[in-house]
Formats: sequence, structure tokens, C-alpha cells
Amino acid sequence: MVTASLPVLRPLPLRVSILLFAGSSLMFFLFLYFVLPRLWGSAVSEFTTFNVVLVLPMVVLLVASLVAYRLEGRDFQWSQFRDRFRLNFMTWRTWLWAIALAIFMYGGPYALPLSFALASAAVLTECPAFFQRLRWMAWILLFMLASWLIWQCGSIFARIPLHAEPIYLRDFLGHFGPTDFMGISLHGRWWIGIYYFVVLLVANVGGEEFWWRGYLLPRQELSHGAAAWLVHGSLWALFHLFFQWTLQDLTHMLPTCCALAFVAQHRKNTWPGIIAHTFGNSALLLQIFRGIPG
Repeated sequence: MVTASLPVLRPLPLRVSILLFAGSSLMFFLFLYFVLPRLWGSAVSEFTTFNVVLVLPMVVLLVASLVAYRLEGRDFQWSQFRDRFRLNFMTWRTWLWAIALAIFMYGGPYALPLSFALASAAVLTECPAFFQRLRWMAWILLFMLASWLIWQCGSIFARIPLHAEPIYLRDFLGHFGPTDFMGISLHGRWWIGIYYFVVLLVANVGGEEFWWRGYLLPRQELSHGAAAWLVHGSLWALFHLFFQWTLQDLTHMLPTCCALAFVAQHRKNTWPGIIAHTFGNSALLLQIFRGIPG
């Protein structure tokens, strides 16, 4: 019995990575800066507008990852799908990394020491050699300190504009609770919370994690080796330029983007990013649910 060999994964050159990240960002720019002003305040409902200008482009990323997967010559069999998108089993060590990443991305006064402690605990169980453990922990501590310094310089970076924030976009982003969601009163409407949770999990997190970490990152690792997470994280932070109006907005995201890429590469697993990304983006979801009881 002859078993067909799986397609060989090809490296992704930096120039192609830049084009893919820039092209994806441009798509969001077009929806938010060209389509949104033509729909916002028109006869089209705010809820429909939300689905067109935000949900649709996120779904496009998810579909792009599936199309790219199929174009590699792979079948939609679970074993192939799982291995290509690195949806591997979550060991307890991977859970430690995932929880550390989730805390780091969500932020708060104790985020840095807690995430460092959890990441260090994971390192202690992974590395058998004493000096190897020290080296890993030193690198993690250095990354944490660099992140802290970047965030401390936020007031300086805030003085450097990248592009103007349109008034209509600010108004649009102000309709995510706590009293209404896209023109619909939240009071007693639990379906809105459930709907937004599905959008967050499937479109937002699913689209980005399958496209960025599932499909692109493994190919970038073949091109950039151990530094792939830094290249990937930097490009992913720049991808969000459509929501970044000052240099502070960009630099604030840079550490979390790089941290997520690092954990995904280190554990060769997309689940930690899915978990941490969901947790890190849950603020609006919690705001919506707080407004439903009234």
C-alpha cells in the first residue's frame, strides 16, 4: 500500500511576508477608511455596518488561511489540518506558557511579575541543564524589562503622530457598550453578548491565529530560523496600523505581538496564541456583558 507524501512546506521570504502583512492591513484600511464613512450615519444599520467593515475582513483572513492550506495540495483531513496549523495537544508545560502569555497580553499592575514567574516555571521543567535554565530566564527577564521600558516611554511616543483618527471612526468604536452595541440597546439582549463572543472567537481570533500563526509563521521559521518570532511579531504589530494613530499605539502592541509569536514558535503550537489572544481581546466582550443586565 503506497501512502501519498505530504507537500513540502516552503520558506516564506521576508519580501513576501511584508507584502502579505501589508496587503492584509491595507484591506482593513479600505474597509475602515473608505467603506465605513459611506455606511456610518446612512440608511444602513450600525449593526450591519459593523459586520461589513470589521467582521467581513476578519473572515477574509480565516478563509485566506484555508484557501492557502488547500493550495499547498493538502486535504481537509483532521490529521493533516492539525499538523499544518499546529493545533497540537496542550501539555501542561504548554499550558504554563499559554497562561503566562494571556496574563502578559491582558496587562495590569501584576502582569509582568506573574507572567515572568509562569514562564520561568515552564523553563525550569523544560531545560535539564542548570545554566541553560539561567540563560532562558535571563532572556525572558530581558524581554520583560525591554517591554516595561517601551511602555514607560508611552507619553513620549504619544507625541509622534502616525496618521489622523477620523471622527466617524472614533464614534464607531464608541458603540461597543456598556449601554448599546452598534445602536442596539444591550439591556436584556443576551444574544448580542453571545454573537460578539462568536465573532471574537471565530472571526477575530480564529482569522488572525489561523492566518498569522497557523499558516504564515511555520513558513517564516524556515526563512528566519530562531529570529522568526521577532520578524513575525514586528510585522503583526505594524499590521494594526489602521488602529494606531500615534507611535505609542504601535509600540504599546509590539511586545505583546512578539511575545505571542515567540510562544507559538517555541512550543510549535497555535493553541497558546488562540487562548491568550481571546483573553487579551476580552475587554470589549466583558464591557458588553456588563451592560446586558441593565
